[in-house]
Amino acid sequence: MENTAVAWNPSLPGAKIEDTFIILKDGELENLTFDPKWPSVKVEGRDRPLPLKID
Repeated sequence: MENTAVAWNPSLPGAKIEDTFIILKDGELENLTFDPKWPSVKVEGRDRPLPLKID
């Protein structure tokens, strides 16, 4: 599975998010879609983007 790309696409009514990861040699995941400049919060040890608020 090393160097394999996988996508995670959970959704709820009115909400959707998708991440793309590369499985690394040690089995860890590298998130290719996370932008460290976007506001985020840690959820179960992983940085998750905060929703965009449009006023």
